[in-house]
Amino acid sequence: MPSRSTRNPSARLLAGLLTLALVAAACGGGDGGEPPAPTAAETTETAAPSEPADSGEDETAPTVAEPDATEEQEEELLVAPVDTTTTTAPPADGEEVVEAPAEPEPQYGGTLRVGAFAEGDGLNPASNAFSTPVYLMAHPVFDPLAYYDTGGNWVPFLAESWTKVGDGTSWQMKVREGVRFHDGTELDADDVVATFQAQLADPLISIAFRPGFHPTEPVRKVDDHTVEFVGVRPSAHLPNAFTSQLGMILPSEWLERAAADPSLNQMPVGTGPFMVESRIQDEVTVLVRNPDYWAADLIDIYLDRIEVYPIPDSAVAAQRLIAGELDLIVVSETGAILTLRDAADRGVVTFENHRSDESMLLINAQSAAFSDIRARQALTFATDQDLYVELLGEGTTEAADTMFHPDLIWRNPDIVQETNMPERAGPLVAGYCADYPENCSDGRINMRFAVPGPSVESDRTLDLMAATWGEFFNLDTSVKPLDEMIIDVALGNYDVALADAFGSVDPDNDVLFMECGAISFISLNFTRHCDHERDELMYEQRAIDDLDRRVEIWHRIEEINRDSYTMIFLTHSNFTIGARDNVHNICGQTGPTGDGLFCNNQGRIWPNQIWMS
Repeated sequence: MPSRSTRNPSARLLAGLLTLALVAAACGGGDGGEPPAPTAAETTETAAPSEPADSGEDETAPTVAEPDATEEQEEELLVAPVDTTTTTAPPADGEEVVEAPAEPEPQYGGTLRVGAFAEGDGLNPASNAFSTPVYLMAHPVFDPLAYYDTGGNWVPFLAESWTKVGDGTSWQMKVREGVRFHDGTELDADDVVATFQAQLADPLISIAFRPGFHPTEPVRKVDDHTVEFVGVRPSAHLPNAFTSQLGMILPSEWLERAAADPSLNQMPVGTGPFMVESRIQDEVTVLVRNPDYWAADLIDIYLDRIEVYPIPDSAVAAQRLIAGELDLIVVSETGAILTLRDAADRGVVTFENHRSDESMLLINAQSAAFSDIRARQALTFATDQDLYVELLGEGTTEAADTMFHPDLIWRNPDIVQETNMPERAGPLVAGYCADYPENCSDGRINMRFAVPGPSVESDRTLDLMAATWGEFFNLDTSVKPLDEMIIDVALGNYDVALADAFGSVDPDNDVLFMECGAISFISLNFTRHCDHERDELMYEQRAIDDLDRRVEIWHRIEEINRDSYTMIFLTHSNFTIGARDNVHNICGQTGPTGDGLFCNNQGRIWPNQIWMS
């Protein structure tokens, strides 16, 4: 049963919408018909189930296949893409490993200077799409309703409990009592309802989750501190959807003012341990400690101040970190990662996660050039993945064949991607151009290729792809800033695009990138490929806790994706946290329940409990 998913450095194409989609992919989606009316709660859960329904084994623990009597035990596999951590340069052959010094006692006070690889258009979770770097600012300001523990299970955070109603089409959520926002108002069910309704009303944010909730009553107030979310089909994993932007709550009164004055989106009011003191977009955002934090008795908050600086060029950010101008950065670009690794003897530590994202080429199956599968097959065969990994990965990443890292139980080990086969591309292109001469020039297929930039990495990517595809395709290349690229891809204004996708802590959160119901004028199914068998399988696994069956389903989904030729996986992304060696507790964050929190979730970290020596 169980079998066993780093990133092209320049591939940040869809950060905003990809992250946005993750906040609600577990909510339902598609065209499931009319859900039943809300009913009394029948099954209560205060955390993610730790055991599959049909097994006594811990669902969240690494899964190990039972060995045959004549075989060695198979390699241990993971359910969640937990971090691969590197804190020092590896010792040379024969060199003695030096034991790390004891961790000093935590200290209070100080300012953490953070470099972010992009900026957001605002910090309001009800009207601004949050990308990975925006969470560096959002996590200190907002407590989500739920988050992931170190094993990848959802646990309550701002919520006190989550209660599944009947088959899981509806869930009731109770928020903690006595929680106050930064403006002194007390959190209650009205704030949750108002925030959720505001997100549903936003034209961009709503596309991530509107299809998954009841069209007329997606949320209702049960009592002063309890709400009920109503979906369109059963979900065993709904709280996963509230571990991100969707679970960040705003005061209902503030939302009314922000609707009339959008400038307030730059200075939101949350419940978190830090408040926004000032913000100059594209320059610096300053957060200061919340003196009345509701969880101060449960969570130690050490810093006085966090300053976040947008630095689009990660190589520059890495150099500034080494020079002592920054204390912490999050990067995924090869050059920056290599620079950080080389600085291990200059007071820099790194934390790398190779398992939580995929660098890939998305192919628009509804574009004129690639609606015919022969064009998609030809591009796949002509892609020189080996050269890409060598020249653009430079040892920081490894080749990917599918949407899961090999260390994960979800990966289908039988999937082998059909790249590096240019001899198979020629006949397909010839036949295609004979049938569709209007889409070809000089015997080659005309295609629009989009990458984010401009940067050295984007230039290198374009040069490599032009060299490897040039015999079969005419490239019309486009290099645009991230925010413009997001819109182009969501609208389908591309043929092939370089992107990062998948890699969620729970793969159920990646359903929205593939379901037929996510294809529309603005589409989160970016390849715009609909497969009804895939939809049925995704919704089946969504409704169950049976780990064995879920793994079986995802193995089949990977086969369907392979056979559609709509995604060319390049590398398993490497999100790397770089920090000065006086920055502590980066991956030691805990929630109000006492559970350790998942660290380096697709580059998203919690700076809340960091301290500095």
